[in-house]
Amino acid sequence: MELIDVSDELTFMLRNAAITYAMQVSAEGLLEQLYFGASIAAPQSPSCPLRHCTVMFEDSPALTLNELPQEYPTHGRGDFGSPAFHAVGADNSVFSFLYKSYRVEDGKPTLDGMPSSRGNGAKTLIVTLADAVQQVEVDLHYTIWPDHAVIARRVEIRNVGTEPISLRHVHSSALDLAPGHYDLQHFHGTWAREFNAERLSLTTARFTIESMRGTSSNAHNPYLAVMESGASETNGNCLGTTLVYSGNFAISAERGEFGRVRLLAGLNPFDFNWGLEPGEIFATPEVLHAFSGEGLGGLSHVWHDFVRAHVSPERFRNIPRPTYLNTWEAAYFDVNEDKVLDLADVATGIGVEMLVLDDGWFKGRTDDRRALGDWTADPDRFPMGIPALAEKVRAKGLKFGLWFEPEMVSPDSDLYRAHPDWAISVPGRTPSLGRNQMTLDFSKPEVVDHTYGQLDAILSSGQVGYVKWDMNRNMTEVGSGAKAHRYMLGLYGLLDRLMTAYPDILFETCASGGNRFDLGMLGYMAQGWVSDMCDPIGRLAIINGASHLFPTDVMAAYIGPSPNHQNGRMSSIWARFLAGVVCAARGVSLNGSDIAAHDDALTKHVRFCKATARHMLGARFDRLCHDDNETIWQQTSHDGGIVYVVAFQTLNAPNLPVRRARLRGLDPDVNYAVEGGAVYGGDRLMQHGIALTIPTEDFAAELLILQKVS
Repeated sequence: MELIDVSDELTFMLRNAAITYAMQVSAEGLLEQLYFGASIAAPQSPSCPLRHCTVMFEDSPALTLNELPQEYPTHGRGDFGSPAFHAVGADNSVFSFLYKSYRVEDGKPTLDGMPSSRGNGAKTLIVTLADAVQQVEVDLHYTIWPDHAVIARRVEIRNVGTEPISLRHVHSSALDLAPGHYDLQHFHGTWAREFNAERLSLTTARFTIESMRGTSSNAHNPYLAVMESGASETNGNCLGTTLVYSGNFAISAERGEFGRVRLLAGLNPFDFNWGLEPGEIFATPEVLHAFSGEGLGGLSHVWHDFVRAHVSPERFRNIPRPTYLNTWEAAYFDVNEDKVLDLADVATGIGVEMLVLDDGWFKGRTDDRRALGDWTADPDRFPMGIPALAEKVRAKGLKFGLWFEPEMVSPDSDLYRAHPDWAISVPGRTPSLGRNQMTLDFSKPEVVDHTYGQLDAILSSGQVGYVKWDMNRNMTEVGSGAKAHRYMLGLYGLLDRLMTAYPDILFETCASGGNRFDLGMLGYMAQGWVSDMCDPIGRLAIINGASHLFPTDVMAAYIGPSPNHQNGRMSSIWARFLAGVVCAARGVSLNGSDIAAHDDALTKHVRFCKATARHMLGARFDRLCHDDNETIWQQTSHDGGIVYVVAFQTLNAPNLPVRRARLRGLDPDVNYAVEGGAVYGGDRLMQHGIALTIPTEDFAAELLILQKVS
């Protein structure tokens, strides 16, 4: 089967065993969308019935753009839906793109300046459309892989005229779905309450998730699923859309008056005004569309396999993550060399492999009101510097990790006093502070260069094996959506330089938890801090929601204090451990006395994490149950040999029924042995299930481990 086939009549088919994406050039030169879904041999051309009171396209008596599914629709020519493209030219804002040419390339052209999925084994179709009046050309990029039910899309806009134009709407993808009954699923939240799943019916209206915060945001993660109204976790056609981008975005689903649904994804058009001079090219971020006919769970498996194979950094794909002790909830800002070395001894005592020095280590940083931007060790608390401290930690048999917040600056800092113009602000207005800090203007190359130099001065010592990259505020006073995008280009340029210079350092993305947990950042960094919420019950919905798109390979979790510092809840060390047990990166953030009080349990948990570290990479994750009072997850190792079933109960109640978990994805013809218990056939475990013995208490958790035996 050819991945891309083009007929003499200019019908374009992108197809593998799982999906088909099809389009064609009409007699008028319009690029019509035909189909996206399960793999089929040949799609049907769209029909546009004649209707009263409709606007016909140019002099075509039987063609109205308001019902014709188009690959890159514009406004002003009879399509009254939301446009994928809108700009202002020298005289007007009416654009109309007609087919010009196409080409097919092996692999995937590089997207300069922004992250994108890797094209290993892929093929890419590039269709060029042109507006001869406005003298603008558009290259529509479509990439398909042989073994993934995913299509990557992006757009390049080229000004081939003699006058500048102003880009306003430049979405990366437009996808029209046939009339039908659809549900939407998106993930909303806020700090410490990220990734709350919400499902709703799509009515005849426009539904949009977006960010205007300078980050992809915890308010609306840049992910939207569209599904048949009857779809479930295991059945039904589902389509997922996300961006490989970390800034202002918009994804919308609009149901028109005749039932057709238009799905748009790309840069947020609000306040976006990008001047494109003659000869210049503007490239949009990459959008990914995934399809599954096996429900939301099947869609998750498509995403997980794809993210691991084509988005996450290859260097760490099969590298078990080190267990660690983080100093944050052990000491907060009150850190010095002696305390860190004492914690290193505590870390070795419970068997973790890495010590992470969090916030508070740099010059003058005794609270969150000062010193961001001055990335040199505090001379009073770390007189020998960070590389020397790291060397002492490493001498104890531990790896050394370090926290940075490189995109921020405190007004009370040497950097701000020297360069107040390097912070994003508006002349004449008092800047808005978030966590007592401002955002550095990464749209300025000199700011990016300075930041790189500061980090390079520490990382070049070779003593740091892990970096936690934080960002603790949304952007304000940016001035325009175009500047926000230039900021992202500056950030991505910095990350690319760092990853090139330090390919063996494990980077973790964090933005007050999940405020920028997206495939853009995870294209550079192998793992992310999904939320600051460390209470086990509070974290269940977060991991459960995030798992719809992200594999647990990219998630980090640690055992935090009880009472929890975010919501005050008391919970057992066992529940706190199990809430993050499926994540690839697992650790501890407790003070010395708390660790001493739970020394035996923590030692046992760390030993378990080290023994199972490889099982958490490439694993199949299934959401067996998630409601207000119960959550059950299944994690199956990549080779299918080990199955972990984790069950949680929020509140206990009298006379509860016996709970059973029906497992998924097992081999029906072999047996599985429960650790310390009975042996069951795979068919029985999937059809009849296995009984759970969750303790009869509030905030309870239980773990079952099954091993394939025959």
